[in-house]
Amino acid sequence: MGWTIVSTMAIFGVVFLGFVLTKTDYSRAITLGIFASALVIVPAPHFVGTAALHRALALGGLVAAATAGSLALRITPELSAHANSLIKTEFYNLEVDTYSNAFPKSGVRGGALARIGNRYLLVSGDGHLHVFHWAAADHVTVYPLPYRVPINGDAFSAAAGRPWVERSDWPPQEAQSRQAGREILNAEWFRTYGLLVQEVGATTRIFVSHPYWHVDQECWTERVSVLEANRSSILRGQAGFEWKTLYETTPCLPARGEHRRHGIPFVGYFGGGRMALLNADTLLLTIGDFGFDGLASVHAYAQDEAASYGKTVAINIAEGRATIFTTGHRNPEGLYVDHSGTIWSTEHGPQGGDKIDRLVQDGNYGWPYATYGTDYGTFSWPLNKPEAEQKGYQAPVFAWIPSIGVSNLVEVEHGLFAEWRGDLLIASLKAATLFRARVREGQIKYLEPIPIGNRIRDLIEGHDGRLILWTDDQTLISLRPKDGATGESLFAEKCSGCHQSSVSVGNRIGPDLLGIVGRRVASVESYPDYSSSLRRIRGIWTEERLDEFLRAPKTFCPGTMMDFEGAISATERQAIISYLRTL
Repeated sequence: MGWTIVSTMAIFGVVFLGFVLTKTDYSRAITLGIFASALVIVPAPHFVGTAALHRALALGGLVAAATAGSLALRITPELSAHANSLIKTEFYNLEVDTYSNAFPKSGVRGGALARIGNRYLLVSGDGHLHVFHWAAADHVTVYPLPYRVPINGDAFSAAAGRPWVERSDWPPQEAQSRQAGREILNAEWFRTYGLLVQEVGATTRIFVSHPYWHVDQECWTERVSVLEANRSSILRGQAGFEWKTLYETTPCLPARGEHRRHGIPFVGYFGGGRMALLNADTLLLTIGDFGFDGLASVHAYAQDEAASYGKTVAINIAEGRATIFTTGHRNPEGLYVDHSGTIWSTEHGPQGGDKIDRLVQDGNYGWPYATYGTDYGTFSWPLNKPEAEQKGYQAPVFAWIPSIGVSNLVEVEHGLFAEWRGDLLIASLKAATLFRARVREGQIKYLEPIPIGNRIRDLIEGHDGRLILWTDDQTLISLRPKDGATGESLFAEKCSGCHQSSVSVGNRIGPDLLGIVGRRVASVESYPDYSSSLRRIRGIWTEERLDEFLRAPKTFCPGTMMDFEGAISATERQAIISYLRTL
């Protein structure tokens, strides 16, 4: 029996040591429970039976414990592949944490993000929900929820006669959507669109927009499905909660017959599907026209008040009743209501003409009769009206030529990126870039491109102010100011008018601060203008002395010529000093 217990403890000891050394995230409660059970189960056979039976049962118990341990590891999150890099922007050096396999790979491209409680929620392209959070500064913990979105991709795939998986050559050309002259349905475009979480006290509503295939009629609609329950119960994965259909578009779009879209019958990536709350009772939803634009189809649904498509609609959450909010949209993939109540939307144009709009109720945004884009392979959009006839349409705030493949957007609201507060961050697919838009008086004054290198499907601002991106290759990306970056921006704001952080262009009104931490006071030989009072102070600049000086320069050094009055917060002083330490 002794050797069995020793073997058991040795095996689990090695496993635990491996967890520690590799920083593996595992369930302590489950694993310790298995360990305790093994200590009881494994020696139990020694109290009965023969010596041979002892060994057989002991070995079986040890194998069972090891198997259970393996199972425990499978139901806990795997350690995701993590990479760290740096992106330099105008105001910040961005620390980029990239997690390439934090989530189980889906065969369907897409997905969206939302905050839920003090954690985050991801819906995959094929409708699976996952909760995640940062267990440490750079380590993501992920676990699945059992509430799959009611997107019937398998039914659509059966009708298409193609697997419900992505194609490596996405997006395909029109010719790739034909087989021997026959139009085919692209099953890989049947995916979830948007995700929104509404929390009212302890109650949480999860809204997901997605297409739905009506088998008998061979047509599809766009739906908003909602799951409502206690937040803690949802996060525990408690069973018994069911999805309900809150809203469904009309009419049902046919895949066959004369009223179908010609060429590519199902342009699933034209679904829009972004959601935002106008108030506690009203959900705003963007709906694309699915390519029914009057050029590839007999209908131009974006200008048809009887159809849902090419619109934004305001949905009463309690009743599911919807009214048209705006018309004339092609594929609005981004939606955000900022702190002032301004509603921003980003929208795909055709070849060129991706844009950002400020949505105004009852506004008509012109599609398909007003666009800055052109038809693919040509130099015009055939349905564009003369400019003189476009006066009734709302003009975009900004448009991109060529198109960037615009996706979702957010406003920077938290304080982590203090210099970006109030700016819009606009994600893109084709350009694989995040654009920072400086907005003043309702207008975009400039755009700063921040290259990410991945197609950005969605983005949110985290609880701690970090930016969280979800990409089309199912990668999670976290963006934060690099340590000292906040101090760098504070230095630029409060100090750089008089002081340089390097000697590249000489001194300013004050001396350069290169190497200030640990430097003798008033010791820069190239700066002759120190005050006599500062010259009388002996010693070196320690962090403590710098903190005292920044808090109240005239108290620290009566007679100083510094115009800076001090009195900044302790947090800001420490950030500046941390930055000065890097010089």
